Amino acid sequence: MRESANLTPSHRDAKRPRTKRTPASEEAGLEEMDENLNISTRNLAHNLHVNSSFIHRILKQEKYHRYRYTKVQTLRDDFHRKVNFCRWLQQQVEHNVHFTRKIL
Repeated sequence: MRESANLTPSHRDAKRPRTKRTPASEEAGLEEMDENLNISTRNLAHNLHVNSSFIHRILKQEKYHRYRYTKVQTLRDDFHRKVNFCRWLQQQVEHNVHFTRKIL
């Protein structure tokens, strides 16, 4: 405080030292992301011993968009039946614009 006349601690006084952004640390982060696509940014930061904002900056710089894979139902044997129904419905709407209002 005497040196800077500031009541807030500087980054030197913080518990964790500031992460130095180097090409090697960025490459390590990108490699880890490519190896494990299902890892969250928080867990990735923990594994690399950096803060999560460091990971987010790398993602933004490299134009990466992290997402979670979500399983959805698969199209089964009735796929063609559903397609035929959609085509039929489109034809009905072409003939009568208000056709969908009649559906309960």
